[in-house]
Amino acid sequence: AAGGGGEGEGEEDEEAAVAVGRPSHRADGKVFYRQMKKGEETYEVGQDCYLENGADVPYVARLQEIFVYSFASSEVYFNARWYYREGDVHEYAKMAGASGKVKYEGGTLTAAPSELFFSLHFDENHSDCVLRPCAVHLLDERPDGGFGPHEFFAWRAYEKKAVYPLEALPTKKLRDAYATEAKRGPAAKAAAAREASEKERRKREETEARETARETALSADELRALVMPRRHAEVWIETRAFNRVAVDSLVRCVQRLNGQKSFYVGLVIATKRAPRPYRLGKKLVEMSLQLRTSVGTRLAGLDTLSNDAPSEAELQRFKVPLNPVHMRKHMRKVQAAMSEHAEKFDEQDLQRRAEEEERLRRAREAEEEAERAADEERERKGREREEMRRRATDKAAGGGAAEPEQWWLSYNVTRGDASGREVAKWRARLLRFEKIAKATVAGGERENALRLAAQARQKIQQLTGEEEEE
Repeated sequence: AAGGGGEGEGEEDEEAAVAVGRPSHRADGKVFYRQMKKGEETYEVGQDCYLENGADVPYVARLQEIFVYSFASSEVYFNARWYYREGDVHEYAKMAGASGKVKYEGGTLTAAPSELFFSLHFDENHSDCVLRPCAVHLLDERPDGGFGPHEFFAWRAYEKKAVYPLEALPTKKLRDAYATEAKRGPAAKAAAAREASEKERRKREETEARETARETALSADELRALVMPRRHAEVWIETRAFNRVAVDSLVRCVQRLNGQKSFYVGLVIATKRAPRPYRLGKKLVEMSLQLRTSVGTRLAGLDTLSNDAPSEAELQRFKVPLNPVHMRKHMRKVQAAMSEHAEKFDEQDLQRRAEEEERLRRAREAEEEAERAADEERERKGREREEMRRRATDKAAGGGAAEPEQWWLSYNVTRGDASGREVAKWRARLLRFEKIAKATVAGGERENALRLAAQARQKIQQLTGEEEEE
């Protein structure tokens, strides 16, 4: 923020404007900012606002620049583009030499109460005259209305004793100014906000998709933990949390086909008003659940819910795709809701739910750790296979000779290979030093490698010379 001192230091005016953020640039002894704060409001370049003029109806202008002078950093100024009201248009035309009121389309110019006129009027003002924010919508044609408090519109511009539609401005200067302001008006800001919101939504979806890709599939134990038993539904139906807890839960429901009782698993996708009231224990309820099942969507009453967990076969028949990330979040949400309404649940039930959640969490962590270990083992074996292939290729290319880095494999001191082994050792060192000298970019390291290579070369010559003498 722009700071400052001077006369009255220590007695700050809470209503005085302060430049905020980092300076955007400096020029002509001024330090420019994108924003300023006055009272509880923050203003930025492109913001429309009311300006004090001592009259009942304030001026309206759009901030073009916010700055402080480098020699007085506590005083905030701004440059603004002014909008004219109907009376301003006639007054400025008269000052410019017009003989009467401004005409438009054959008659005297008039304007709606919320209408302003675009202009090229641009000047410097002190921030003390800023009253509050407002919004001016720049339009290509006359609107039908629909503007709220502190909202205005401009579809015409004043220039040199005449008024023109914004869609038919007579000069390049006017057209350029209008094009600039149209890009940062309320509509443009709303579009930018929508774009930012859409970008954030896509980012969340991409993040969730990546998390989903990393997450393992839901286990049978996790599916059972997601099931809302009837005894819990009877508790939740009496609370405002019912819809929040029920939707995205699984339920095990009973059905009768040809007199035979069977069970199925469904995902709750919504709560609906039942066609008619029915009894749930001692209560009369009018709520039903909309379920997604393996065979489609159906309605089920709370009285069809089972208190028992689904069997393995019932879970296998449940073919509805589930997002592991989303469902695990829902599991934690239900646990939090149960803690919030702990007085309504049996203590053993709460403890059992918490222990189940902790057990599932540890099982997931163990499974993820096992997968990571398996991935690392596969990578290690892959590197080993690649190294073995590389060595086999190098060996074949060298006619079966040992690699320079493993020069000792071809020699056995007990068989009288001592002198040859010593020569091979120094040749391997020479090769290594020459590689270092060729690869390094550090001057000191290169000089040291070349020096050691020269010593190795000299030692080889000495050893081979001794062999010849022998």
